[in-house]
Amino acid sequence: MWHKWVFIATTTTIAGLAQGTIGDVAAVSGGKGFADAVLAEAAAVSGAAGHPLPDAAYVALQATVTQEGSPFAPSMYRDALDARPMEVEHALASLARAAKRLGLPAPLLNAAVVRLRVHNQRVANASRPG
Repeated sequence: MWHKWVFIATTTTIAGLAQGTIGDVAAVSGGKGFADAVLAEAAAVSGAAGHPLPDAAYVALQATVTQEGSPFAPSMYRDALDARPMEVEHALASLARAAKRLGLPAPLLNAAVVRLRVHNQRVANASRPG
């Protein structure tokens, strides 16, 4: 489960902060480095929690999140594009809280949590009568 969580958190953070698909991010200067940093941060949390990503899984995920031309976008990013609420608390904020409990810095995860919470607030405000 932790490995899937790392995948979801990594791809959502990349797409959510950069506001693009994996390929969009990988294609710009600094994009691959950004994706690598997000993956390293999420994988560090998983490892510190006692669930390290096997080397092969890390390398495969790294290739996925740095692939130029990839049309891949996580479902939460597609939700954002369609102005739907996202599962920020379960999928992302919980990993950021785990980092905090473990004493690990997680600035990219935390930034994505705030960004996506703002999105959810906007969606909620738009759906209120008024």
